[in-house]
Formats: sequence, structure tokens, C-alpha cells
Amino acid sequence: MFLSRFKISAAAVLLFAATNFAQNVLSNGNMEYGDGGWYLWNNPDGPAKVELKLAEPGLGFDGSQGAKLVVKELPKIWWGLQLQPPKFLADSAYYKLTFKAKGNMPINAVVQGGAPDYRQKESASFELTDKWQTYSMTFLADQKGYGVNNVTFHVGLKKGWLQMDDVAIEKLGSLNSDWYAAADSRIDSLRKTKITVKANPDEQVHFKLTKHAFPFGTALALYKIEGNSKQDSIEKWFRSAAKKYFWYGVPENQFKWPEYEPKKGKLKKEELQEYISFAEKNKWKLRGHAIMWGIQQYNYDKHFSNPTSPKECKDFGKYLKLRIERDLKEYKGKFAEYDVWNEPLHEAYTFNMCGWNWLDSAFIWAHQVDPTAKLFINDYNVVAAGETDRYVTLIQGMLKRKIPIHGIGVQCHFGLRPVVPELIHERLDKLAALGLPIEVTELDFGDWQVGMNDPEEVQAEKYETFLRTVFSHPAVSGVLLWGFWDNHHWIKNGGIIASDGREKPAAKTIYNLWHKTWTTDTTATANADGIAEIRGFKGVYEITIDGKKQFIGVE
Repeated sequence: MFLSRFKISAAAVLLFAATNFAQNVLSNGNMEYGDGGWYLWNNPDGPAKVELKLAEPGLGFDGSQGAKLVVKELPKIWWGLQLQPPKFLADSAYYKLTFKAKGNMPINAVVQGGAPDYRQKESASFELTDKWQTYSMTFLADQKGYGVNNVTFHVGLKKGWLQMDDVAIEKLGSLNSDWYAAADSRIDSLRKTKITVKANPDEQVHFKLTKHAFPFGTALALYKIEGNSKQDSIEKWFRSAAKKYFWYGVPENQFKWPEYEPKKGKLKKEELQEYISFAEKNKWKLRGHAIMWGIQQYNYDKHFSNPTSPKECKDFGKYLKLRIERDLKEYKGKFAEYDVWNEPLHEAYTFNMCGWNWLDSAFIWAHQVDPTAKLFINDYNVVAAGETDRYVTLIQGMLKRKIPIHGIGVQCHFGLRPVVPELIHERLDKLAALGLPIEVTELDFGDWQVGMNDPEEVQAEKYETFLRTVFSHPAVSGVLLWGFWDNHHWIKNGGIIASDGREKPAAKTIYNLWHKTWTTDTTATANADGIAEIRGFKGVYEITIDGKKQFIGVE
């Protein structure tokens, strides 16, 4: 009788079943059985000052039992305060984490493995509000068993309070792979265009792409060639290898403020000039990384600009303004774009000390000095992991305040995570809705502590999958690897070229994608009107007509 009155599609039935009958594999996530299994980890090496109430009536959603946390003083390290629900039993499969929360602080939801390395598998970042909301994150549990897939909530990012309830973990089916399967057709549509050349009727015109319009580049570590034969030979080889694979670059360290100006007024212009000269000689676009980075490691916390108390915030602002006005004037026209503020979500020390107004000020000052430069924000785990929502919220606020932000930097240090096109697509779409171009600024695979532990063939597969994914997304406007040679890479064996100069499979895969698959090298015959026409990848073309060559740019 029910079915005779209502028409229900098979898809609706499946959705209904998945929504209503999925099994929650996490016990006591709603704290209705007391605080058993819940735990607050407060790093003893610089602990936070915090108050916690667990499994008390009235603290949960609709007055049920829940948790309330008040952070009065932040931990020494932002991830040093973690609220942990019970561990759960997992298969090697995709799962969905959901929870209800409210508060006035950001939190990170993290899935990680157990000892010894507690490897992070997935993470998401959320800015809580004073109203109860349901938050969610999809993740892959790539280890099977109890205690090797643990959920933690990092709650030491900012002083404030939160309440939490109804934490649940449900197993999902397979992710839809249709979008990635259509990557080649999207690449053809997005990255190619009609190209026409005037010639004589019936004349043969050869079209050869010599450089893509799409920026593909690398972080560089350049050294001056000074006459030492052995060192000069290595340096010349490094620069030649860079030119073989890339046409876009960024100084890895030399423009970071504490590196460029280690002591007040003492500028390392000569070191940075190596990068400027290299880019000009090879007609590369160059990125300035980074105007400001609030990290408290690498002795950057000892830099003269770093505020150590609220009393020093006014001086910090003066130093920052001077840095921007001096250096962007100096390098106007040399750097096409800048990471104005690096890792504001994760390295928020400066904001916690002095306030978030300096983020806006940095962009405003930079735009005033060099209105031709594209200004980017830059952070990690926002595409390689699921910390996208809070990044979106941050950028939305800047756009509403009419701050001159021109692009979104996504670092894409994958660590040991898998490359999942469906999840990358979902995160890119969230960012693309902001209407700004997205640039992959720091791509690599492997963990900074354990190195590259994938076989070289797997590393190559990851690069190909990722590049096909982002090159086929309309909002992505460029890709930078964070280094390419093992000897100049922050991850042990993380480069696409080995220490001895051997090309790994990843290097060959990357070269073949850009120079054999995504390229145009063809001949067309001019029609009766003298027009030769093809459809090819956008970029710089060598056009040959009757043995004579000319170069044209096609966007």
C-alpha cells in the first residue's frame, strides 16, 4: 500500500539505507555511559591551562550528557591539547566522522594511527559558533584493527570554550570515481583552445608548443657559481635539470623574512639575486615566499620582529610594514606573486599574541606597494587533508572586508596519505566557490620524519594521479613541487631525482605528461582563405611556415 502511493527511486532507497542503517563503530561517543574511554591529553612539555567537564547532563545537545572544555592558557605547541573519544575497531575502508559542537574557538578533528609514529591519516578544521552544528569528515582507515585508527580533537589553537556531543563514526561504501575518470576530457576542454595562423592557401604550417601557459614549477635552492670546479659542475647540472622539467619557480628559503634579513637592516640581497637572475634569464615566472610566517621554530622565534609579549605588538606592526614597503618596492616586477602570509591556520602565534588585524594589514600594504603582484594566502592540509572548511571561512571574511587577496595557496604536503581524487575534488570545489584562483604551492610525498617510504613506482603513480586531478580542475592555476632533487629536499629521498642524478620513475612520468601527453606538435594546411587552424594546449608556440620560424603566445 505504501509503495502504491509513493514512487521511490533505487538511488533514494540506497541513500535512505545508508543514512538510517549505517552502523556507528564508535562506542560512547554521546557520553550516555559516562566518561569511559574519553581522555584529555595535555602535553606535559608546555601544558595548557584548561577546565574540562565530561559526561555531565545539560552539556550535550538538547540537554543530554556531553563535554565542556574551557582553554584559559594555550599549550606551548598548538597540537599539545587533545580531547580524545574512545578508540574504535576499523576495517581498511572509508569512514565518515560526525559530531555536534558549539563554542567560540577553532578545532581540528584528526584521525591518526597508533604507536610508534602516531601517523596522521586525515584531518579537518572547523571554526565553531555559539550554536550547535553538526560537523563531518570523510577519511580512509588504511590500517585494520582496534586502536590503530584513533580520533582526536586538537583544541589548543585558541583560548575559548567549546561543548561537544554525539561523536559517531560510520563505514561508507566506495567513493564515486566518475569525476576522475573524466579527467582527460576536462583537460582537453579547459587547457586547449583554437589556434589560427595566417599563411598562403594550401601552405603547410607547423605548430609546436614550447612552453605551457599553465605554470608548473619547483622550489629552488641556488648557489652562486664561483669557480670551484666540482661545486660549479653540480650547480650547473641542478639548474639544467630544473629547466628540463619546470618553467616556474620559487626561492625555497631566501625570501623568508628571517633568512633575508637575519639581523635588523642586514639584507641578503646577493643571495636572492641568484634567483632573480635565473628567472630572468630563462623567462620564468617567480613567486615570493613568504612575506610573513609566524612559525616559532628554526630560530625564527629569535628574529628581531617576533613579538614575545603584547607590549611588543606595536613594534611588530612597524617592522612588518617596513618589510613590505621596502622589499616589495625593491622587487616590483621581479616577483609576479607573493605568499603574503604563510600558514595562518597552523602557525597562529602572532595572531594569538597581537590579533588577527595584522593579516588584513599585510595584504593592504602589499597591494599599495605593488598593485601588479598577485597576493596569495598559503596553508597546508587544506587539500592534501580535509582542513578546508576553516580555510574557506578565513578567506570569506577577508573577501567580505574587501581585502586585496588574489589567490589561494594550497601546499599539498601529502606526507604518507594516499592520493584520493574524489576527496581532492571535493576540497577544491569548496575553495573554488570563493571565486579565486587556486595554486598548488608546495607539492611532495613522504613524511618529514620518516622520509619517502613508498616504492619509487608508487611515488610516480601518486604524482600522475594528483597532476591529472588538479590539471583537470578549472580553478587550479598552477603547480609547484617543493623541490625535485634528493640532495636539496626537506624529505629524505623525497625528490623525483635521486642524489646521484638518476631520474626516478616520477621524474620520467612528470616529463612525459607535460612533453608527450599534454603537448601539441602538429601540422595544418592553410585553407583557401590562407588560415591554418588547430586546437592545442595554451602556451608559447613555435610556428614554422616555409622554413621560417616565429613565436606566438596563446592564452
